[in-house]
Amino acid sequence: MLIAGRFLWGHRTAKSSEDVHPEHMVDGTEKRLEIPSLDRSWIRTLLSRKDRGQWVPALSGVIKAGDEGMYSSALFDGLHAYPGEITLEMVYEAFAHELRSRPMTERSAYPPAISRFVATTQSRIKRTQSVRVNKQSRQSMSPRRHSIDLLEKGLNRSKSRKTSPVLISTFNPLPSVDASTGHSPPSSWTHSLQHAQDLDGRVGINVTPQELSSLSTILGISPTKQPKGGEDVPAFDSIGAFGISISGEPTAKGKRRISLKQHKRRVTQLPGRGSGYSALLANHLASGSLPFSQDEHNINSIHLTNNILEPLKAGENLHLQQSPTQTRALKYLSTLPSSRHIKPHNLTPSQASTSTNLLLHSIATLPFVGGLVPLATPPLIEAVRFVASTGLPPARLLQRLEALVDKVHNQAPHLRLFGPLFEPQNAGLLFRERERLGKLATGVSVEDTIADKMARMRRYSTLVERLMAVVPGVKQEDVLREVREATMREIEWSYKEAVAAFKNPGTISPIVPTGVVAKRYSSLSSRTRRSKRSSTSSILEHSQSAPASTTQGLQEKDTVIASPRPSSTFPILNLGQQVERLLKAELPFDVQSVAVVVRLVLVAWTLSVERVEWDEENAGGEV
Repeated sequence: MLIAGRFLWGHRTAKSSEDVHPEHMVDGTEKRLEIPSLDRSWIRTLLSRKDRGQWVPALSGVIKAGDEGMYSSALFDGLHAYPGEITLEMVYEAFAHELRSRPMTERSAYPPAISRFVATTQSRIKRTQSVRVNKQSRQSMSPRRHSIDLLEKGLNRSKSRKTSPVLISTFNPLPSVDASTGHSPPSSWTHSLQHAQDLDGRVGINVTPQELSSLSTILGISPTKQPKGGEDVPAFDSIGAFGISISGEPTAKGKRRISLKQHKRRVTQLPGRGSGYSALLANHLASGSLPFSQDEHNINSIHLTNNILEPLKAGENLHLQQSPTQTRALKYLSTLPSSRHIKPHNLTPSQASTSTNLLLHSIATLPFVGGLVPLATPPLIEAVRFVASTGLPPARLLQRLEALVDKVHNQAPHLRLFGPLFEPQNAGLLFRERERLGKLATGVSVEDTIADKMARMRRYSTLVERLMAVVPGVKQEDVLREVREATMREIEWSYKEAVAAFKNPGTISPIVPTGVVAKRYSSLSSRTRRSKRSSTSSILEHSQSAPASTTQGLQEKDTVIASPRPSSTFPILNLGQQVERLLKAELPFDVQSVAVVVRLVLVAWTLSVERVEWDEENAGGEV
């Protein structure tokens, strides 16, 4: 039996002393924002004096809208600039704001109840993160022309009067089986409605455990099942990717009063301007399901378990077939609110046919469909890491990617693309963050929370979006398609290299990059490359035979605990070295070089994502 809870997210008229502190401070100095009192007339509109209030979207409706790409995870970044309670009104205001940004042709098809909700739900005054602003940063906001403007337009478009986009979004829908349905998403979410309830002057709605489980996964909070009173009740005991926690307290009527709380975030945990991740992908990847296409009624996905890892690493032919069994993870996924029916598939070894390329292309598509989510299963993480790493250890990959972010940021600092961490006054924090990532690479025990990890991945997705926006010689409308296709080719090549390294660890071929970085690598003689392979073969063999969590110094918890390792013991051939060659190249990068960055960002995601353990599924068992 479902246990109903209530979102009693009230809008408080007075702030406690805890709420008036900014979400973060710099150099210990507090800068308080004056927030005008908000007009609560729209709240009175929702809360009728009658027994039933106005129709509002149920939580399942909001989740299904996320499945259809109505919003990304960026919606949760701006809910509350201060630590304190997140009210239901805040969520509705942010959701209505996203709906108002949709095309008019789409909004005109909304049912009257949704149109009325959008019209009556007012936009909140946006409260930006409180950061001390010095004279230099104020000058960077002035409208004067910068010499780097030519770079923003691309070399071949520098004389065009058209303004080039600052970023090219990586938040896109899944590939559609039927092209005619690709731009006409189902409207099932518009029919998931409830009457707003007046609960002591607050807006409230009823929610189910399944809705809460889905919301927690989207927020980066892994739910657990704890038996209480003979029934399974979702329990949430951690803070998610946005510094938000979910708590519940029992009521006299046997229900639970649910509330969300915004916790204070450090500057390093604040996001860049790039696209967020997909609610659909967040729920699927946390269940070990890798979506690869959709049609009007179904989501087609590959369910990855430990059973497929060995055939994948051995380079065996794999055959796609619809999953005949339901693991615990798939059963959990099937209970969550979804706008489409889920059709899971399995991969099995086969001599007759191969679907390996389908898996490779699905992995290559992840960064372009909002797939850099906070939670995933170990088999899925291991499959992505193996395919994208070319058989090499990461070494200082994260630290070098941060340096690449800094390189791109310095080309146009006035755009402020990568968040407050890259503001001039936070240079000390940026330096310490790089030192922390260096310690992570060597296995030193360093705290690395899910908020740190997802802020880092947001910077990397912003990096990809910025590099695509300044690709020279390609039309704006063609850049995304060409980079996606180049990434698929890059992943296919990487997989072949990884299989060769797995079969013969001592004979790894040198990594020869393409594009703007190829010339620098070609200066190495073949004799030098052979000596590098022979001197590092034993280290590579050890790193590939050991568990991934051991070789990379990463654990499943927030804190990394491993034996410290000097940087001199890193294999000469590693992924961090590939980023170093990119750091020596000049901007802007061509399409193929951007594809290399995307592949390395995929590996970085496997080092940053939190693991969700499904014991039966990971062991290959059935429930």
